[in-house]
Amino acid sequence: MVGGALKISSIFEMNKLIIAFIIGFTFLNLNAQSSDESRSDNITTFKNYLVFKTNISTQNESFSVFDGEEKYSIEALNAFKLQLAANYRFLGLSLSFSPLDKSSDFKSKFIETKIRFFIKKWIQSIEYRRVQGFYLENVSTDAIDQQFPHLKTTSYIGETSYVFNDDFSLKHLTDQNEWQHESAGSFIPAIRYGYNRISDYVFENKFVQNNYDIKLAPSYYYTWCLKNNWFIAPNVTPSIGLRFSKERFLDLEESDTFVTKGLNLGIQYGYTSERISTGAVFNFEANSINKSSNRNLEIDRNYVNLYFTYRFDAPRFLEDAVDGIYRKLGL
Repeated sequence: MVGGALKISSIFEMNKLIIAFIIGFTFLNLNAQSSDESRSDNITTFKNYLVFKTNISTQNESFSVFDGEEKYSIEALNAFKLQLAANYRFLGLSLSFSPLDKSSDFKSKFIETKIRFFIKKWIQSIEYRRVQGFYLENVSTDAIDQQFPHLKTTSYIGETSYVFNDDFSLKHLTDQNEWQHESAGSFIPAIRYGYNRISDYVFENKFVQNNYDIKLAPSYYYTWCLKNNWFIAPNVTPSIGLRFSKERFLDLEESDTFVTKGLNLGIQYGYTSERISTGAVFNFEANSINKSSNRNLEIDRNYVNLYFTYRFDAPRFLEDAVDGIYRKLGL
């Protein structure tokens, strides 16, 4: 037990040193740039356009549940999710939801809101997500002991990332408020952190699990610019981190620390013009922790995402307001 605690402690100390190094290095890099930093000639910034985006995704949430005798998986029954997003200059907002399936006796609820800030080569995101109602596949409504309609997960997630290469645009791929014209790639280190609360009723008694996560997720993206405004962009993201967990059921409390690992592979194919962006994202991700707990939240990242974006001329009042903010912040 002592050896395990020392191992966790050493991993935690190592992660703190790595995090401090990345933060210090990138802040020094940012401060070395002038406040009037301009992007590469390889990238067009749509700073005068108000960008609207809609997409449909097959991404879903799943749980692994251990009841003391066997382990099985349950999932939220959201066949697809819709997202509406808008961004202008340094700010992006999005709302995601899943329509209820009225033909099914099993109901799942999903909502997600996200705010993104674009400050030079930095991207900061803050996300709120809530999902309720998890079920086993191919099980009748009579098997109520294997259904979890009240199981709910609420998450607050943050991510801070930094793009090293001036000739590469991550925003061309994720938010469509830039356009990369020539092939280029970049190393993009990121720190992800968040709080997740899982709650359910077991024999009419409330079960609560609180999780605090922090992980390092260095990515590498490369965009091949093809003919006639088309592009293809693969990416890879390994990750490692820590999860601090506390469970409470009846008068019992249990705390634990986990090491989390993950590997994400993605590829995006799309088309970009001055007004329109459209395409598809294919994503594959595997996650693991070093030991089991009663409830483990796992986000199913094997999904397809189809998107369409249109850029409108920004209204004058919005331009003037944001220009004022830029001047005050020296951006």
